[in-house]
Amino acid sequence: MQIADSVLGAVFAVLGAYMLYAASGFPSFPGQPYGAALLPSLLGVAFIVSGVLLALRDLRARRLGSTIVLFAIQPALKDRRGAISGALIIAVVLMQILFGDLIGFIPVSLVMLTVILLWFGVRVLAALFFAALGTGMCWWLFSFVLKVPLPRGILDGVL
Repeated sequence: MQIADSVLGAVFAVLGAYMLYAASGFPSFPGQPYGAALLPSLLGVAFIVSGVLLALRDLRARRLGSTIVLFAIQPALKDRRGAISGALIIAVVLMQILFGDLIGFIPVSLVMLTVILLWFGVRVLAALFFAALGTGMCWWLFSFVLKVPLPRGILDGVL
């Protein structure tokens, strides 16, 4: 789906304003001139500035005669296979959200990546290999490099 830059710019600006509002309630650190609100506030301002600039660029292009639609569906999503592909991507993300805690990141990710790779025409052995490689790399990156614990689910006693 294609969305006009003026619409996206407005969404980013509103999101930035909300970030500023939410960050205003964050506590400050004793004895320091900044607190927990610093980074979200900076990001909120960046979102607002970027959103306004994006919207202004789109409005300028429209004023100069460019015809831009506000919303358009990509041609690839209009045929059956493209629509199923788009829905599959959304479904696997929802599967990770809904079943990740219960089953665990590794099993859900293995199934999710294998299904996507098979759907897009990768051979079975290659799909299994790259699904395992991708899952392992994600597990390593989040668990060991970024120190973000991923849900272990049914593998809780194993890992």
